Amino acid sequence: MNRAGRSIDPFAGVQAATREHQRRHGCGAYTYQDGTLPGAVAAAAGAQRIVEVGTALGYTACWLATATPTTRVDTIEFDEDHVRLAREQISSAGLAQRITVHHGDADDVLASLPEDQFDAAFFDGFTPTATTIRALRNRLRVGGVLIAANLTLGPAADVLDGLNDPKVWLSHSFGETAICVKRDPLETM
Repeated sequence: MNRAGRSIDPFAGVQAATREHQRRHGCGAYTYQDGTLPGAVAAAAGAQRIVEVGTALGYTACWLATATPTTRVDTIEFDEDHVRLAREQISSAGLAQRITVHHGDADDVLASLPEDQFDAAFFDGFTPTATTIRALRNRLRVGGVLIAANLTLGPAADVLDGLNDPKVWLSHSFGETAICVKRDPLETM
């Protein structure tokens, strides 16, 4: 909010549509608390290519796409209705040329994306698995940033241990979220 109490979120309409959809349908279409965090992290990383797991209606995908003037986002959503609604919201936001919404299981879609090519990844699905975190890590270039949300929803200990492994990531966790930078596996500490 600015001093006049007006929203300065250019995607507030997408967030409001997502919250209304979730309220009406009781489904898992939640927006991340505030899209500015993933957007700011991606911008700080100068991210040109981003992969996201958990599109909902596209709120954070829109924020991620604003990291640079040429950023491209691949976002993955399992729910077919959410895919349709996300494409509509993203198109309304004028970002359809920069955001590709993939429909399917995250691990299957991630396997079809190139390895070591993404500058940032955002996990905002229900709860991360070790398999999905590994797949996201494999998509990131060395120095790429992973933002992993929903860590308080009960991920297995191996997920948390993996995100905190200093040989693999430079990490910081806060609340439900961790921000992790992919280390070069050939580096020694």
